[in-house]
Amino acid sequence: MKPSDGFPAFLTAAVRTALTAEVETTPKPGLVDLHDNGSHRDMDCDTFRKSAAAISPFLGEMGEIGREWGGSLPELFGRIRPVGVRAEDAMFAATGGVNTHKGAIFSLGILSAAAGYCFQKRGRFLPEEILSAAGKMVREAMERDFSAMDLSAPSTHGERLYARYGCRGIRGEAADGFPSIRDVALPVMRDGLQNHREINRVRLQVLLSLMAAVEDTNILIRSDMETLEWARRQAADFLREGGAYRADGPDRLAAMNRAFVEKNISPGGCADLLAGTIFLTLLEQAVPSGERADPTGRHETGSPLSPSVDL
Repeated sequence: MKPSDGFPAFLTAAVRTALTAEVETTPKPGLVDLHDNGSHRDMDCDTFRKSAAAISPFLGEMGEIGREWGGSLPELFGRIRPVGVRAEDAMFAATGGVNTHKGAIFSLGILSAAAGYCFQKRGRFLPEEILSAAGKMVREAMERDFSAMDLSAPSTHGERLYARYGCRGIRGEAADGFPSIRDVALPVMRDGLQNHREINRVRLQVLLSLMAAVEDTNILIRSDMETLEWARRQAADFLREGGAYRADGPDRLAAMNRAFVEKNISPGGCADLLAGTIFLTLLEQAVPSGERADPTGRHETGSPLSPSVDL
């Protein structure tokens, strides 16, 4: 990135990097990666790369809207929603109608707008503050959604899962300020980076930690609660036995992938949360601790915002 690129281009690049890093994390159980397509027949790694390139500018635009916003956080959510619709249109155009990143547009769009809003106040990125702002931004709208679901017959996958199991899915995750990122994924990511672990293994450890903790509605859509609980046990057992940092960690994950494919399991919700975690880590690393950055996208020294680690 050139120093003149500024804030929207920085966020666009961070989003694209996070989405690309997520799909290229390998091997992932049931998910598209560099080795295979997991439990998916209509998409591959290249499909995700094209999608990431297509939607990232819109998510960067949401971040810029947040940086310039002078109203309330709930009003900011209303302002970015039309941009999300345009991002979905761009995704489908790039992928030939395949839904690669609809969930990521929702979650990363919220995080990007919250990041811009918080950067306006602080001049740097603090993930926990961004997550808190994200929850405040969407909580009222999500509660309205749940109230409407209580009063009407379900018509979408998410509504049917809410009616049958009480699963709040990504709406609940966002309304609560993404606790799975805050309390599970970010601590695992930070620990791996601080201990200089190989980055692909760090991302795998984050993903499996999310899979063990999250009620992933992407799995429920394809199966049932029994299958979801089985998948969560597989992830928890993997972590308990040493996780991605074991010498044979990738081989064990490749075997788990075969089992997930056989059961048609795809933990896509956790994949989106992994992308969100990578995105926030990139932002956290962009400005050294204690150094205030100019909101145009430069440090006070004049250098451009750029992450200090390779994620």
